[in-house]
Amino acid sequence: MDSNIEQPGLGPNRGRDELKIPGTNGTRFFESGYPGFGISGFAPFGSTENYMPYYRNDPQFQYVANANWLKGAHNIRFGMDLYFLRLNHTQPEFPGANGGAAGRLNFGQGPTQLRLANGNVAGGNQFNAMGTYLLGLVDGGGRLLQVPEIYRTRTSMLSFYARDQWQVNRKLTLSYGTRFEMYPMPQREDRGMERYDFATNQVLVCGLGNIPKDCGTNVKSVYISPRLGIAYRATDKTVIRTGFGINWDPWNLARPLRTNYPVLAPYNLAPAALGYATTFSQGFPTLPVPQVDSSGRIPLPVNYAFNTTTDEFRRSYILNYNLTLQRELGGGFVGQAGYVASRAIRVSGRRNANAGQVIGADRAGQPLFPTFGRAVETAIIGPMGNTDYHSLQMSLNRRFSNGFQTSLSYTWSKLIGWCCNTDNNGGPLINALAYESLNRVPLDSDRTHNFQFTATYELPFGKNKPYATSGVASALLGGWQLNTLTSFMTGRPFRVTSDGGSIRLPGSTQRADQTKTTVNKLGNVGRGSAYYDPFAFDRVVEPRFGNAAFNNLRGPEFFNTDLGLFRNFQIGEKRTLQFRAEYFNWTNTPKFSQPSGGINNRLTNPDGSYRGGVFEVTGTDSGGREPNGDRILRLGLRLTF
Repeated sequence: MDSNIEQPGLGPNRGRDELKIPGTNGTRFFESGYPGFGISGFAPFGSTENYMPYYRNDPQFQYVANANWLKGAHNIRFGMDLYFLRLNHTQPEFPGANGGAAGRLNFGQGPTQLRLANGNVAGGNQFNAMGTYLLGLVDGGGRLLQVPEIYRTRTSMLSFYARDQWQVNRKLTLSYGTRFEMYPMPQREDRGMERYDFATNQVLVCGLGNIPKDCGTNVKSVYISPRLGIAYRATDKTVIRTGFGINWDPWNLARPLRTNYPVLAPYNLAPAALGYATTFSQGFPTLPVPQVDSSGRIPLPVNYAFNTTTDEFRRSYILNYNLTLQRELGGGFVGQAGYVASRAIRVSGRRNANAGQVIGADRAGQPLFPTFGRAVETAIIGPMGNTDYHSLQMSLNRRFSNGFQTSLSYTWSKLIGWCCNTDNNGGPLINALAYESLNRVPLDSDRTHNFQFTATYELPFGKNKPYATSGVASALLGGWQLNTLTSFMTGRPFRVTSDGGSIRLPGSTQRADQTKTTVNKLGNVGRGSAYYDPFAFDRVVEPRFGNAAFNNLRGPEFFNTDLGLFRNFQIGEKRTLQFRAEYFNWTNTPKFSQPSGGINNRLTNPDGSYRGGVFEVTGTDSGGREPNGDRILRLGLRLTF
């Protein structure tokens, strides 16, 4: 698998040579172009993605074998899946770093906020961030220096399984089995990965000196995943099913560990909460190329971020269980209803072990700052909190018969977990251990109600149909087919936040204060229009967390319906020409994005009325559809022969 992805503007060193910002760009092509600029409350500009560009050559080798053995009432199946992946990347990317290959400069609200006599802050907004930018006071960002031209990582995932489907009698079927899975520690091409020593602020280059190649991290040799399924035919028309299984999260540790120091130098800016780290004219320092000696121990610069394992990596596992009732209803319809749930135990992710632990202490409350002067993220790759999913799932299906097929499904569910680590690469919003329970809220992807409807209908005209079976009527009306797909989902949760300058707790996100018991949903969209009551929340100016829980509001609903009209023309005995008219989003219903949630950005008119800045819906959400869920009419011909 080869990938070559570049952003526009590569070639000239625009940050260093044109904008005259020292320390940006480098000497290689992938370090050229614009640096990134981020002003809090505004869209980023320049190089907007820290992971760009990237050039990858990833050969993959997979060996799969399966076998079946039928013996009486037993259907035994067993097999293996061996997967080996070689990662050969030119990509200066680091989870948890604030910069890219050309550098990034961020401008927050802190440096220009008003300090009050009592030690609190007056609170800022996007104009404070713009003021920080105009003054050239950089309070975040950094730059990534990739040391080798190509860094190489080797990783594998191995699994074996056995399953027996036992027809106990006419009514009862049991399916039971297990998987045996192995996830060895990833390695470099010629040695192990890297690990951080919290006692000495050193990097252990695994496989060199007396450091073991697996970094001394116990990853457990074999993970066992038992599964059980039961199907019982209560009557000729009713079947009861239940099942339980354990699945281990196959998250590959190569993802968070592949670009650690000394392979990559992830220089991060981490000033005090209301301060700044550098200016436009000062830029970034020159990043030296690290030197590795035979001992395998090298000091880690205090402003370089790092991801590390510890003595043991405890892999996350998921419990799945369900109980459903299925019944034939007549007329070709089959209905099903059931309880479907899962529970993910100690979901894996990146927890910032150097996040502030004392409210108001700023950098002094970071565990590694008093000893080493280290203020940047130092993340432990490992378990965090649990995630729970519960749902009522119902469906009504009619198999294709007499020209008609349909499927209706409805899910009523709730998904609660550690916010908001959706793909293992993130971490909790609050990293202070004393307050970590505040992370457990409905997750970003939770949708309370989800309704889906599909149907296919062959119009009852033409040959072998009830009406207009011959002649002109058959020629005009025969062969038509109508299709539809309709989706409706309630809105996803989003969070209302306040600027972190008041809490002075690095590595944690500040919540807003909810000042009204009931938050009215106004439903307005567009600039200067509020989706929710903008005065139901307020900024926090004291050193404490706000009282508004994360993800306690929901964004716009999602509705889409598609319509298709097909007609088949028979050309001889072996060829069919199909005309297709497909109308996507034929009702032209917009799919709106989430409202803005930074309460510090709320703007008011001189009379105190709402002007904008928060709870504004200013974009669309395609819902995975392109382009952006617009209404599209597509015409086509399909020849089958």
